Amino acid sequence: MHLSSDYSSHVIHCFIFIEHGVIPISGDCQNLFPAKVVSRLTKWNVIPYEDYVVLPYTKDVVDAGLALDTHLYYSFMIERGTAKLQGAVVLNPGYCSVPPLFSLCLNWKGARSSRNDENIRVMESEINVYYKELSGPSPGFQLLTNQLQRLCMLLDVYLETECHDNSVEGPHEFPPEKICLRLVRGPSRTKPFKYNYPQGFFSHR
Repeated sequence: MHLSSDYSSHVIHCFIFIEHGVIPISGDCQNLFPAKVVSRLTKWNVIPYEDYVVLPYTKDVVDAGLALDTHLYYSFMIERGTAKLQGAVVLNPGYCSVPPLFSLCLNWKGARSSRNDENIRVMESEINVYYKELSGPSPGFQLLTNQLQRLCMLLDVYLETECHDNSVEGPHEFPPEKICLRLVRGPSRTKPFKYNYPQGFFSHR
């Protein structure tokens, strides 16, 4: 996989941070996220192509022919309390013009992926479909880190909008801190994942 010198230096710089659980966000991109994001990146690792293709939640990407052995692959974990969001990323040689492709699996009260949870599918869309919102200044080298930060934000929204089991005594594990116009919409009960700046509230697309 051939990488330009600018690309290589940027990726190395970013990975120094994210391998230690720090997602660097530039001043140009601060308005993409609320001031408080609780979920945190806790793991980021290189994985071989052979490991990526056997993950159960990457099957759609593999079947679509979007995962080639010439690409780079990473696994990551984002955590908040007892919830653990696992993910895998395909990094195409054409980054940044070709965006990284994310696949997700939330381990919280069972395993949840786009195959059994509509809101996980919507979270993947927020990262993979609406990536242009996250490119930052040209040439878009901040896309990957902005995608990761958006995922942290999305996990916050997912957990804070879940119904609390009133039969369980004690405080909510994920108290609602985000301002949401509606908690769910439609028969699939999709959550309000779109962040609106500068008003600071979340809504549905």
